[in-house]
Amino acid sequence: MTLAARRLLAVGLILAAAASAARPSRSEEAFTPVKSSVRYRKIGVYDKARLAAIIETDLDAFLAGSTMKRGDFKGSFAPPRHAVALYEVQFDSVIPEWNNEPTMSGGLLAIPDDGETSHPLLSYQHGTVFGLDEVPSRPDNSFETRLMLAAFAAQGYVVIGADYFGLGASRVGPSGRRAPNSFIVPEGTVQAMLDHFRASGEVLAALGQRTPQTFLYGWSQGGWSTMQFLRRLEALELPVTAAATVSAPVDPAAAFRRPLANPRREDAAWIKGCISNMIWAYEEYGRMPGFAASAIRPEHLGASRRFYEGDLDWPTFNGGLPATAPEMLQPEFVATAATGRGRFWETLELTGAYRWRIKTPLRAYAGGTDEAIPAEVSRMVVEFDQLLGGRRVEFFSAGERADHRASFVQATLDLEPWLDSFVKPAVQ
Repeated sequence: MTLAARRLLAVGLILAAAASAARPSRSEEAFTPVKSSVRYRKIGVYDKARLAAIIETDLDAFLAGSTMKRGDFKGSFAPPRHAVALYEVQFDSVIPEWNNEPTMSGGLLAIPDDGETSHPLLSYQHGTVFGLDEVPSRPDNSFETRLMLAAFAAQGYVVIGADYFGLGASRVGPSGRRAPNSFIVPEGTVQAMLDHFRASGEVLAALGQRTPQTFLYGWSQGGWSTMQFLRRLEALELPVTAAATVSAPVDPAAAFRRPLANPRREDAAWIKGCISNMIWAYEEYGRMPGFAASAIRPEHLGASRRFYEGDLDWPTFNGGLPATAPEMLQPEFVATAATGRGRFWETLELTGAYRWRIKTPLRAYAGGTDEAIPAEVSRMVVEFDQLLGGRRVEFFSAGERADHRASFVQATLDLEPWLDSFVKPAVQ
């Protein structure tokens, strides 16, 4: 079986596992307003049995087709100590790329059910999703979110996660239409994370909860989002105790020019979906009409639009595509990946999320066989920080055998004890 076929099989197994897993009943409660721009509702509880299943059967399904299985990792996840209460948070925001046009977005707030009123807070930034509802506020649809609940919320951390504009409940305009997917769109992504962080703080205060320390973590696209968020929080002088990324495309221009200018046999098939969505996102948010038609071959243009809008699932879209990303695209556009010329690539050069001296202790993880983000890209943050005289950023290998998913699991295993080392005894 080819690597691409194994990946498609893995996707199918994960979707099947998600469909068959025991789910908490979704609350029908109305939203409770905190102030005019913030509201929340309880959407369920994960009890300890459900949390234990996440780090066992759910994890096995997630790793189907990966280079590593559950027994191959260094360390193991601790049994859940507490049940976790789940809340959907919605808030009003604005889209910076559209002259601050009003929008509405949402995310998840998860609180340990341990009777305490003070917990450290972990803001988790999710990776790339192809289903518009595979987001933190819909944890049944998002394994990576569930893993954060089992690994951190069940151990005493408040966990929050923004959905990003265009995903989940995100709506824009008086018609209430869904905002476009803001894939690798920097200002809108930061706005969604910052407003969700503030909205979650309002809800926590209303629920009598304190969060004296803030941690950040993100995988894949979420690693890039984490770096963008960290830079904004540092600029605002809002303290972050520590942060971590895994398989982070901190330089999106390098990360996405590489599979076009220098494709590898081991490249993940789903890189095509990422590139397709990014092209449409920049047409929408970058006000670049006609850009997608100039970049995507005519025979794939309509399907790629439907995929971007959530009307075509990934297996169906991928089934109609050629094997490699360059074959999906116009030859003239592929040629620009080598030169970096043109408005799109020049705009993407501005989305790098590592070119400042970082104040916060930061771990950057990457795996040796990552089929999407080579370790060289993730290491850029470490090397540039050292160039500026920084001393708080470290690179950690998730293992020479670790592919994209295995890197995420190994980094998550490593992080819980590291973050615990920063937690003040008074809030443990």
